[in-house]
Amino acid sequence: MKHLINYSMYQSLESIPGEGDTVSRLRALGCDGLELFTLFKEVPEVYHEYSPSVHLPFAIDWYTGWMEKVPQNEYDEYDFKYLTFGKSRDEMVSNIRDAITYASRLDPAYGVLHAGSANLDETMHRLQTDNSREVLKAFAEMVNTVASGFPKGEPPFKLAFENLWSPGLKLAHKWEYELLEDKLEFDNWGFCLDTGHLMNTLPDAYEESHCIDRLLEIFSDFPQEMKDRIGTMHLHLSTSAEYRNTFEEMDRPPGESMSESVARVYPHVLKIDQHRPFTDPRCVLLVEALSPDFVTHEMIGADCGDVIANFVQQRSHFK
Repeated sequence: MKHLINYSMYQSLESIPGEGDTVSRLRALGCDGLELFTLFKEVPEVYHEYSPSVHLPFAIDWYTGWMEKVPQNEYDEYDFKYLTFGKSRDEMVSNIRDAITYASRLDPAYGVLHAGSANLDETMHRLQTDNSREVLKAFAEMVNTVASGFPKGEPPFKLAFENLWSPGLKLAHKWEYELLEDKLEFDNWGFCLDTGHLMNTLPDAYEESHCIDRLLEIFSDFPQEMKDRIGTMHLHLSTSAEYRNTFEEMDRPPGESMSESVARVYPHVLKIDQHRPFTDPRCVLLVEALSPDFVTHEMIGADCGDVIANFVQQRSHFK
């Protein structure tokens, strides 16, 4: 098992603390490399040696785009690729395929791709009206179309579909695996199980130890073939139930552009998705229950503190 830290093309490798070359500094932290967040462009050579995996760019509300429900006047100067992947299905497919192609130059073991979609009209609602089954079916249709453009209809590296708490893949039930197993037309895929995102689906996620117990209960219901598809995990803590159960709901203001919506709801999303390090050493049980090949200690968020210190703290639970 390899222990990674999330990193992005916006960050310089020089910001990794310690002495010596990059490999030495990573090893001193107990880190085997980076899960590199890539963009819709070439990845600079400087990152290649240290990035055994990638996190592909995501679009916040791709489902609305795929269902062709976005009025063209909604798109403003913001880079729409990060809103819906594109202004049409053809553009969406082309942009996702380009992102995969750029990332393939690193020859990664996998590339994470978000398989949930947040409806910007309802982001400040506790319940969103998009049906997770329908969103997941649309996701399968979209990635099937993307994969069909690669040799033999297979992406150049494994696509690891990540769960969110918005409609789509939540990885809370085996039917999600069964649906994708039935609908996907290529085999080079798996799951990236994000522990914090799964906690964000729990109405009683108030306390760390209880969250660990609840996730272990969920994992125990996964069939073995579903566990076999979980090749990587994003490990972090999110005990945001109090906020999620009490925040003031709000409709999207009339005339607000998509990029304005993103800016308005961003602080709200950060309060839900905390990306804190585990302090309870029983977090190791979550990893042992699924035995992934990679664990990314994903230390980002509004109030998570020092990212490297949090990585070291959480990494210390593992021998």
